[in-house]
Amino acid sequence: MKNKNLQVLVHGDKISSCTVSIKEPGLGLKKVNKTDNANYLFLDLEIGSSAKPGVYHISLSNGSRNTIINYELKSRSQMAKGAAGYGPEDVLYLIMPDRFSNGKPENDFVDGYNERPVRTEPFGRHGGDLVGIENHLDYVKNLGVTTLWLNPILENNQPHQSYHGYAFTDLYKVDARLGSLEDYKRLTAKCHNMGLKMVQDMVANHIGSKHWWMDDRPSKDWIHSEGDPFNRSNFRIETVADPHGAKFDRDKMLDGWFDIHMPDMNQKNPFLANYLIQNSIWWIAEIGIDGIRMDTYPYNDKDYMTRWCDEILREFPDFSLVGEVWVDQPSYEAYFTKGAKNQDGYKAGLPSVTDFPTYYAINKALTEKGNWDNGLQRIYSTLCQDFLYKDPSEHLLFLDNHDLTRFYTYQKEDFSRFKQGLGMLLTLRGVPQLYYGTELLMTGDGSFHPDVRKDFQGGWVGDVNNLFEEKNRTGKMDSAFRFCQSLLNWRKTSPAIKSGKFVHYLPENNVYTYFRTHKDQTIMVVVNGNEEEKEVNLKPFLSQISAFSMASEVVTGKNHELKSEKWTLPGKGIWIMELKR
Repeated sequence: MKNKNLQVLVHGDKISSCTVSIKEPGLGLKKVNKTDNANYLFLDLEIGSSAKPGVYHISLSNGSRNTIINYELKSRSQMAKGAAGYGPEDVLYLIMPDRFSNGKPENDFVDGYNERPVRTEPFGRHGGDLVGIENHLDYVKNLGVTTLWLNPILENNQPHQSYHGYAFTDLYKVDARLGSLEDYKRLTAKCHNMGLKMVQDMVANHIGSKHWWMDDRPSKDWIHSEGDPFNRSNFRIETVADPHGAKFDRDKMLDGWFDIHMPDMNQKNPFLANYLIQNSIWWIAEIGIDGIRMDTYPYNDKDYMTRWCDEILREFPDFSLVGEVWVDQPSYEAYFTKGAKNQDGYKAGLPSVTDFPTYYAINKALTEKGNWDNGLQRIYSTLCQDFLYKDPSEHLLFLDNHDLTRFYTYQKEDFSRFKQGLGMLLTLRGVPQLYYGTELLMTGDGSFHPDVRKDFQGGWVGDVNNLFEEKNRTGKMDSAFRFCQSLLNWRKTSPAIKSGKFVHYLPENNVYTYFRTHKDQTIMVVVNGNEEEKEVNLKPFLSQISAFSMASEVVTGKNHELKSEKWTLPGKGIWIMELKR
């Protein structure tokens, strides 16, 4: 690694009274750090230029007691292939592992784990696993997405509701009910061999209440105080950037617990900060993942998060980092992104955010009648604030996810609106993300989380309807899949989508027109937000279309003459067209 320093946490009964030594060339012991807990030591090591891959011996002695710790250093050449990052040419496919497919029933019941699968229990585990995902990579590849993002796969040995994965009980273990470390390595390697990438979901803000640290905390300030009464976060992200904000509100946001079962970690503790950064780097090197999606990004200490970004990108310059910033205003999001001109001098390090403002804009726009600031104008008004960002093309676009009402449900199961939303998702600036089952019109109300985390039909032996098989997808479901598939596979070959400039026009009569322009291709998209058909005047777009004679719809192949002064666009219609000379 470029960083030659390493800090190792050592845990044992009264271990702080031990003398530590390393008597091997290449690995130096710079300092032994103690905390207020006598059961911990933090060893500052330096990996010298003469270090060789292999097992090193760390000696601990206390009088007549001697212990040898075997610690392995691996070569950078042993790192799993990956860390390639993703970009606007990619589409992420979000999977909740417990709810996708059960490929290895023998790991459903694992000794030492609290919860066992009961598929009829909405908040319980259902038995999906990594092998189940591996078994259906052909479906994912055939759909046309390029990158998998899995909800957390780390150990969540909590008594209740552990299926979602966001309450880690060990940061270095794959949850055994999802599989093994080898299962995860094999899945990621198979993805890479098929031309797919892998994004890992991480959490730095909190752990699970049953994490082994909670029985013996490394220091008193390792975890923020639970409070009496319980100190829950106020969840007000805007307080972090507010130049007029009260310290009380900001501290409650940052130091309050996300949930009573999710202790809030204190990244101002330097040992914890090092541990979390090294942990992220280890997963990248060991598994070969291509990106990390960081959960609850603004809830962490902001200076720590900048360091986290910087140190990962120092080691892996092509790697992708995206932070979940759940806000509805671009200005709140921009505060956390690299290059932001923040009044308080905060230098953010995050390259990309989850684009919640655009999520809200699209979902609301398609349910409203257009006027001065509603309807499709919402999308224009959101995207015109891209001047706040250094590179909005890297932002993660989405219509729904594991926390939100399913897009088809939000749009009241209107298939035309579904196609409009998917069409915009896959042609606007940014990196699109699909949530598993969206392509099959899965439904669910986000006010009840299990309702948007239903099992993928066909993922379990005995499922009546196996939707992984084409023959079982009929009607609108089949049409939805084919529409998604056509656009997904087309955009892989589109230079305008990959790196084209985004130009949009003010909506006229709730009709929104935008272009993706590249020297080798021009894409024109027209969206009618009205129930009824509308005429589209082409004169405003002459600077974009004058060099072309025809516009050909990408999905249907239907042609439209550009010499016409006006087009008539069907109600709730979307035309995605490549311009031809």
